[in-house]
Amino acid sequence: MKNIKYYTINLGVSFLISIIFLFITAIIFAYTSINDRYLNMFIFGIVAISVLIGSILLLRKIKEKGFMYGIIFGLMYIFLIYFFTVIAYKGFFFTNTLGIYALICSLAGMLGGILGVNI
Repeated sequence: MKNIKYYTINLGVSFLISIIFLFITAIIFAYTSINDRYLNMFIFGIVAISVLIGSILLLRKIKEKGFMYGIIFGLMYIFLIYFFTVIAYKGFFFTNTLGIYALICSLAGMLGGILGVNI
């Protein structure tokens, strides 16, 4: 039961970090001449950083199985984003980008989990 509490808190932290970085990215793209084709790279980076930080904080509390719990954290993060996107667009969808996000979240969660256990 304790792990569920830790997951919930750290998913909230990760989403808060994402929101802050997305807001900063929106300002950067609105007030600079950066080409919009780079927006996807910014978002991939934001997602990776958010999951990395969240999984480090999570596994600093749990202190075991960083590899597995980190991947689970990353997949939970992308699942929640997908869930809210499905609700917003009123339909299921699968794209290559969704797979890339799942891979990035899994890898960032795994790395964060390993770092969090060993810090």
